[in-house]
Amino acid sequence: MPSRREIVRELDIGPEQRFPEMKLTGTPTGAVVAGSVIAIDNSVTEQHARDVMQSMLLAQLAATAKADRHKDSMNWYRTYQSTLESIAWVTFASTGFNRYLPDASHYTISAVIVDLLRRKTTPEELSLITGTLNAFPRDPVAAAQFIWECPSHSGGIGNFQFGLATEEEDNALTLQLGRFTFQAPTHVTRLAFEEFGNDTKFLSSYVAMTLNEEVFARLRSAIAEKLKGRFDASVAQIELA
Repeated sequence: MPSRREIVRELDIGPEQRFPEMKLTGTPTGAVVAGSVIAIDNSVTEQHARDVMQSMLLAQLAATAKADRHKDSMNWYRTYQSTLESIAWVTFASTGFNRYLPDASHYTISAVIVDLLRRKTTPEELSLITGTLNAFPRDPVAAAQFIWECPSHSGGIGNFQFGLATEEEDNALTLQLGRFTFQAPTHVTRLAFEEFGNDTKFLSSYVAMTLNEEVFARLRSAIAEKLKGRFDASVAQIELA
């Protein structure tokens, strides 16, 4: 029988494996963090980009240890949110989960994500979001696709996130998150490429947070140590160009 560690790894990030080191060069980029996709604006420093990704990974791992990611998603998200807040992320806006009502008879997760975030973001931010979503499925065998598949869905149910990280001139780091769950009547093979119909039930919610840098600075080393051996296998860059 597989150990609990092996089960959690299978649910969260797939087999133990290292992927190419990310290159955060001060240009807009995207990444997969286990069952999350994130767009990172060029305003974000390399350190803050890593802080965001480590925070998102830690929150997913903590939530999966408390609740089944796909079968008990509401309790999973309660732990996910409380974990972020416990490591110095301060929530300043949020919505509850609402049913997604598509405009078309067939749609992809990109439509679900964009429809939620277009009302919350600037045109420039939305452009980065759509650019990341367009780039993500461009290479079906990329490391990002490998990492994403296992935690984002299981059979006909799923639970995934899309994040946008930006930084103000005063170094204030903001993370906007779209949070999504779905139930489809059929097995989903490749979530990033799947077309859904009106018989699929998507729920979505939104949260926006800023990082308390003073508090997080005291936790940064401990978080990195806790994720040691997991981060490199759980994160992969999405090439936007």
